[in-house]
Amino acid sequence: MYREDVAYELVKSRLDRGGMDIPDAQHSYWMGCIRAAAASLESNGIVLTDSAADSSLVADMAVWNIQSRDKPGGMPDWLRLRRRERWIQQREVSTDDSE
Repeated sequence: MYREDVAYELVKSRLDRGGMDIPDAQHSYWMGCIRAAAASLESNGIVLTDSAADSSLVADMAVWNIQSRDKPGGMPDWLRLRRRERWIQQREVSTDDSE
């Protein structure tokens, strides 16, 4: 399983808040966004691991959700493709295991 604490630190960095004290309400909101991003990935069949790539993907999805909350439009192509590539990687691993 990926590590929420790593994803949280990445979110703070991406939002230019690294090294700062974060108010409890904002911390709770960001953690909720991280958990929602992880749940979204897992609902698409991606099993998150304790890897830098998975923590980064969760953080990127959470930051996109935070920053696009009031903006029209869907997920940007770079993030949608990154999620797809991770899903394909998951399929390749499970196909290799079944042989």
